[in-house]
Amino acid sequence: MNPYLAVSLVMCGVIVLSLAATAYMAVYFTRRARADLELALTSLAAVIDGKANVEDALVEGRFNRRLAFGRMAHAEGGPVRVFQTELIDAAGGEKWLFVGYPEKGTTEFRPRDSPMFHGLPVLDREDLAAALRVLAEWFQLDYSPDGGYVRLSVPMATRKDIPGDDAFRRQLEILDTLANENRHLQESLNAKGTGAGE
Repeated sequence: MNPYLAVSLVMCGVIVLSLAATAYMAVYFTRRARADLELALTSLAAVIDGKANVEDALVEGRFNRRLAFGRMAHAEGGPVRVFQTELIDAAGGEKWLFVGYPEKGTTEFRPRDSPMFHGLPVLDREDLAAALRVLAEWFQLDYSPDGGYVRLSVPMATRKDIPGDDAFRRQLEILDTLANENRHLQESLNAKGTGAGE
């Protein structure tokens, strides 16, 4: 047999084995990732007495009679993946956004001239990041009258950044308090005629 042909056949065999091993590893790690995600989401679903959807990386249920969601999503305006904890509470009024940077000790609120910032005591807490169990370099709380939700978004580096059930419960408790404060303030501002669009 020609030595060049023999070497070529051996190399083809090595390539076929490498491709088979790579395919096996891809299937193995995909199944493992899916199982890890399912385990994490199932424990969160138990907190809200709901159900987990692994395909959409979503849990949905109820917390204190409000619809509650937890989901992996992409942040608006960037490639960053975030975990969002959300409570539905359509209070109407003005939308707002609060971003905290725990390591820097700074925050920002939009819109800047909004009376909402000083009327939401939850946002004034110095230990807000710790209370929310946020370990990331930033987090975002926002309210959308169009979507009817109060939401916490925290950046994720890996699936392991999905909150545990205790952290998820604590986040929902704080969002519940924030939703009540927001509703009270939105109604108060609308009654005074100083809400958005006035």
